[in-house]
Amino acid sequence: MTLLQLRDEDARVVYLATVYHLGRPGSEIDPTTLQKHDLGLQSIHDVILPELGQAVVEVEVSAYQLTRIGEALLGVTNELKQYAIAGGRSAVPRFADTLHWLYPDTKGDPGLAMDLLQHPVMLRNRMAAAIADARAAIEAAAQEAEAQRQAERKGWWQRITGALGRGRQR
Repeated sequence: MTLLQLRDEDARVVYLATVYHLGRPGSEIDPTTLQKHDLGLQSIHDVILPELGQAVVEVEVSAYQLTRIGEALLGVTNELKQYAIAGGRSAVPRFADTLHWLYPDTKGDPGLAMDLLQHPVMLRNRMAAAIADARAAIEAAAQEAEAQRQAERKGWWQRITGALGRGRQR
């Protein structure tokens, strides 16, 4: 687990990114099992919300959640552009309402969303090394799990082959 210490402006951006992420269909579905899981950003969303407005917001995140936050920050950057260009409309549920709540000036002038673009980009850049480390940890865990599965398969095959070999010797 990694402890993120977010200044209020960064916490607002991460919260908006979680709203963006959660608004995408299937965002909280495990791609392997196709079941809903608790490893996504819903828990981060729920932790940050009551802490908004504090000088510093601390959030514990897993490696998987950290990579998802990185992806969501990239997505929120694109959604802010789209929001400004589309005159204050967003295809992501709750995105416009959350944006208006966090940054009230954007309600009267959607073009101001373009002024916010630097925040998610700069935050993503500051987090780049941690996100890369998290991605490497996830890959290492996946390779280890695959090696374990291969060892179990090999063990299974050897048990069958061994049993067949013993049967022939009789």
